[in-house]
Amino acid sequence: MITWVVLAAVFLAVVAVTPMGIAYAKRTGKLDNPSIRKIHKDPTPSIGGHIFIPAAFIGWWVLVPEIDAKVISLTISAAILYVIGIIDDARNLSHRVKLPFQVAASTLVIYTWNLLPMDFGGAFGIHLVHSWWGWVLMLAFFQFTINAINYTDGVNGLLGSYTLISFGFLAWFTQGGMYPHMSPLLLTVVAGVLGFLVFNFRKTARTFMGDTGSTVIGLISAMTTARIIGKQPQIELTNGTLIPTFFMLVAVFWYPLFDSLQVYVRRLSRGNSPFVADRSHVHHVLLHLTNKNHLLTSVLIITGLLISISIVIWKL
Repeated sequence: MITWVVLAAVFLAVVAVTPMGIAYAKRTGKLDNPSIRKIHKDPTPSIGGHIFIPAAFIGWWVLVPEIDAKVISLTISAAILYVIGIIDDARNLSHRVKLPFQVAASTLVIYTWNLLPMDFGGAFGIHLVHSWWGWVLMLAFFQFTINAINYTDGVNGLLGSYTLISFGFLAWFTQGGMYPHMSPLLLTVVAGVLGFLVFNFRKTARTFMGDTGSTVIGLISAMTTARIIGKQPQIELTNGTLIPTFFMLVAVFWYPLFDSLQVYVRRLSRGNSPFVADRSHVHHVLLHLTNKNHLLTSVLIITGLLISISIVIWKL
């Protein structure tokens, strides 16, 4: 019962506070202005993450069994990305400035959550990931995931809705004694994002998520993925077949993974920096073809939902 009360409180807090944040942003001129690489036409606040991230973490602190080193370290790491996100939303920081902070936040989580060494479950013939090269791979994975999730925040409702589906599925997967910290966190983020979508998933969004929200969601996604693989390197399907858990998580995060890979390949093949923003993302291309924001988001989200449901059916 307490879980539902906390989740409802997180949702209602976000719904209640967000209009105040929007009004403050408009009054002070702290708006995301249109540009050639953006699809919105009017200056719009980007304060969604400013509100639902603190609400989600407060809810997590209430629900988690114990405020231990893992909770504290993830909170500190999220706070680092949160502050850098606020600055980036206001000043559009270079990736050279943001990357060291992302690496620092990732390092703290990897170390405190004991994500290395990791049994990779035989995916691509890899089993034990450890030593210095394990750290290199893990840090690279965290940076890729943080930025892949961030890139998904390009169409109204897309990243928020995708977070509902993916984190909702992972909350179901991690319920029980093996993951005492993770399921409560995933659920409170879902509740916070649901409140945010009230103002974002519409033809003309009242506010965007901003880097404060997308980068912290990316950090949580990376931590959750690594933690699940470390705890359960393989999963058993209904027919008794064992497969690397990594492949299940690739299916869950299929869109950010595919979109980021094709963007990096496209930019590098043109001789451009992979970190310079443009409108070559899949959702930008599809939006140009359909010119229907809600239809595009709905198709991508329904696809993600069907994948998650299929995994649940195969695993039960």
